[in-house]
Amino acid sequence: MARQRAERGTPEGERQRRMRRAAVSGGVTAVCLGGGAIALDGFSGAAPWWLVAPLTVLCGVFAGWAGARTGRENALRAETLAPGEKLLSTYTVRPPFTPGRAPTPYENPPFQLLLTSRHLQLWEHANLLWAYPWPELRLTADGPRLKIYHQGQEAGFMLLEPPGSVHEVLLAGRRLGAS
Repeated sequence: MARQRAERGTPEGERQRRMRRAAVSGGVTAVCLGGGAIALDGFSGAAPWWLVAPLTVLCGVFAGWAGARTGRENALRAETLAPGEKLLSTYTVRPPFTPGRAPTPYENPPFQLLLTSRHLQLWEHANLLWAYPWPELRLTADGPRLKIYHQGQEAGFMLLEPPGSVHEVLLAGRRLGAS
């Protein structure tokens, strides 16, 4: 085995158990929702069972994989919070426009901006790119885009979703100590 499991009771072992538990719960939830929706819709539409059953299994497999991945990402993000720190909100960040390449409709945006009670964090899937305390930040709006400055240097210039999110982030930042 290339990967060895950490012993139970050690900090690394407990971390692995939390990650595994989050992935399993995310996968099970997604399987139940995705597979259940297909099965209910197929059987209520009077489709034959031999057609509904394989589609339900196939949908359940993909939903389980996506749910496990999402559960693991959420557990990693929760792990970065300090004791007493609360997650306030999450916003999707649209990547910059690349000429000649339009985003596909099913493409999942990789960046998310997380507002916590102590920090502003930028994530790319499961990787924390940066986290700055609120008092060290200066936030401004440039039309629909948010400009983030940390210690006088631009840390981010981003388009947030849903529309109007920039004003929510500015309001939260002012209340939490950003200028």
